[in-house]
Amino acid sequence: MASVFVIDDDPRIRSSLKEFLEAEDYEVSVYPTGEDALPYVYREIPDLILLDLKLPGIDGLTVLEKIKSRNTTIEVVIITGYAEVSSAVRAMKLGAIDYIKKPFDLEEMLLIIEKAVEIKKKSDQLAYLTREERELLGFGEIVGTSKKMKEVFDLIRQVADSPKTSVLVCGETGTGKELVAKAIHYNSERAEKPLIEINCSAFQENLLEAEIFGYEAGAFTGARQRKKGLFELAHQGSFFLDEIGDMSLEIQSKLLKVIEEQRFRRVGGTKEIKVDTRIISATSQDLNKRIREGLFRQDLYYRLNVVTIELPHLHERGEDIILLTEHFVNLFNAEFKRHVTRIDNDVKELLMAHSWPGNVRELKNVIERAVLFEKGELLSRKSVRLFDEPITPTAAISPTPVHPIEFEIPPEGISMDEIEKSLIEKALLDTNGNQTKAAKLLRITRETMKYRMKKYSLKKVIFPLHE
Repeated sequence: MASVFVIDDDPRIRSSLKEFLEAEDYEVSVYPTGEDALPYVYREIPDLILLDLKLPGIDGLTVLEKIKSRNTTIEVVIITGYAEVSSAVRAMKLGAIDYIKKPFDLEEMLLIIEKAVEIKKKSDQLAYLTREERELLGFGEIVGTSKKMKEVFDLIRQVADSPKTSVLVCGETGTGKELVAKAIHYNSERAEKPLIEINCSAFQENLLEAEIFGYEAGAFTGARQRKKGLFELAHQGSFFLDEIGDMSLEIQSKLLKVIEEQRFRRVGGTKEIKVDTRIISATSQDLNKRIREGLFRQDLYYRLNVVTIELPHLHERGEDIILLTEHFVNLFNAEFKRHVTRIDNDVKELLMAHSWPGNVRELKNVIERAVLFEKGELLSRKSVRLFDEPITPTAAISPTPVHPIEFEIPPEGISMDEIEKSLIEKALLDTNGNQTKAAKLLRITRETMKYRMKKYSLKKVIFPLHE
């Protein structure tokens, strides 16, 4: 349900627009002056504002400037008289999306509103889409010819043809569950609509609920303005809930209701919001075990598990390991401007023999590092280091003995990327931003230091005056 503010000093216009638009299923608020409306505009962030140019107090152009200075995403349609057309043109330059002259026909106004709301909706949706997602075609980085992966591809194709079927993607961490969700979405008739994602393990319970369902202004401490939830943004598209097994029972209950009724309320809200979206969920846990432990609802499991796609462990995929290696080599050749065209047989044997506890994600990280260090056309053994291999003096930058660093691992866990970023930040702080000295402290090359700083966006954050 789109929200519309009407700011007009004529009570007849306010009442007629409110009555007409509410009958068209819009949420409408009316205000006689800009002073009355602006506090609510800042707080509730409506989708569209119908703004009269000629207002008592601050005029419509000033109101428009104030709105756009605070939030450029709010669409504004100007209501103007015949004598004010030049001012309406100026309003368009200030960011108004359209204007309509008085007296206007309500049906004509409705067409303008529908167009403006559709533009706003697409703008909101695109804000959640990365460039990679918009450009994704086919199955993207899901590479493989093994029997098990062919079965996965067949399931993706079948599910993609059924745009409402709920899908549960199961597999260990790093097997590519997110890529499967993207492949399903972008090969379905929902492909032109958004794919919205959230990792359920990344948020505390109250924050997860607010992210998924959105909230009204004043719903809780700190909720100063209305926020749309991810369900709203996924309307007519797909909603991917990663690590669904970590969702609390209370939110599971609310999710079940949305799936069954196709409607929900924002946190702190009273109005029902309709939604049409395909649910794709994923887990690295045994949900049947979670059900037996009383931590996951069985009825929700049945709703999510209409079709299950099981992703195999990388070591079960045979020659796919080499296909993926070649794929990642090409990927990082382009990123690092390298020219690796061949893979040494010793490297192939090493990769095929490894157990890959981190699955495809681990392989990608290994090849990223190898291509970064490889200067020639052959990906050689000296450039490839598996993460469980001990670092020997010949493989390290310096033969200086390694002194273990003691630190506490937080209960919620921490990623290797976070640890690496923290170490780089500490080294830069200890060397007053000197990258060469910081690289020596970490026993890496300056080239690697520059790459890692770029990867973690550190160059502009820490000591930006240093090269």
